[in-house]
Amino acid sequence: MKAKSSKLITALALCALMVLVCACDEWFDKTSKPTAEPDKLQVHFIDVGQGDAILIDLGTTEVLIDAGEKSPGVTDYIDDYVDGHLEAVVATHPHADHIGGLIEVLDEFDVDNVWVNGDEATSKTYTDFMAEANDEGAQVHEARRGDTIVAGTLTFHVLNPIDPLFDNTNDNSIVLSLSYGSIDFLFTGDAEIEAEESMISAGVLSDIDILKVGHHCSRTASSAAFLNIIKPEVAVYTAAIGNTYGHPHVESLAALQSIGATIYGTDESGTIVISTDGTSYTIQTEK
Repeated sequence: MKAKSSKLITALALCALMVLVCACDEWFDKTSKPTAEPDKLQVHFIDVGQGDAILIDLGTTEVLIDAGEKSPGVTDYIDDYVDGHLEAVVATHPHADHIGGLIEVLDEFDVDNVWVNGDEATSKTYTDFMAEANDEGAQVHEARRGDTIVAGTLTFHVLNPIDPLFDNTNDNSIVLSLSYGSIDFLFTGDAEIEAEESMISAGVLSDIDILKVGHHCSRTASSAAFLNIIKPEVAVYTAAIGNTYGHPHVESLAALQSIGATIYGTDESGTIVISTDGTSYTIQTEK
């Protein structure tokens, strides 16, 4: 009887250990940084607090849209994914929570092309960013509706800004659409309702799958007319926990929920990575 009891206890202990190992594997898979896959497009919505930073990675092609403030920086994060150089860096507009981190990126990485919206600022952050871009020796371009940004096999279509620029800096944000197979993305920077209305009037919007929510999910963006055209399945916003702006605003969350979008935010989920083979997609969150 003692021998049988001993064997039973040993078997139960092994089972418990296996359960623990499996649980640890699941935890590790969810919280570790995703591994780049050459045949899949990965879009990293990097948690930089109250700011935007988005890395688009396909094989050896990488494009960075914004990089948050100076202090968080994204260089350590993107270093695991950038193969040699960045094909393009996009500064959606000259606010510090979007371009501050790009100064370090330009200093640390070789960058082929820098895209700006042409809306100048008097801040030291903007001055330092432009100085670094020029020192880099990269080609600096001003984006306008109708332009395309080509990086490897990826083609981004510029939907905003227009000439002349709006009075509101946020509305001059570079807005980009990207299709990979049948999966469509829309990256909106801090574009607000006036920019949304302009894109609606121009007829440049269409049904999409993944939306980077405008202006950190503020009530100044994500109008009903705009969302009813693009109808995203997934909406990702970027915001810091307990930020002083109150982002995300309840009105915008309600508007996104009303069209059936599944909502993710960097404040609650940390860095969010969407991977797609062009037919379907998966979502991994840091927390």
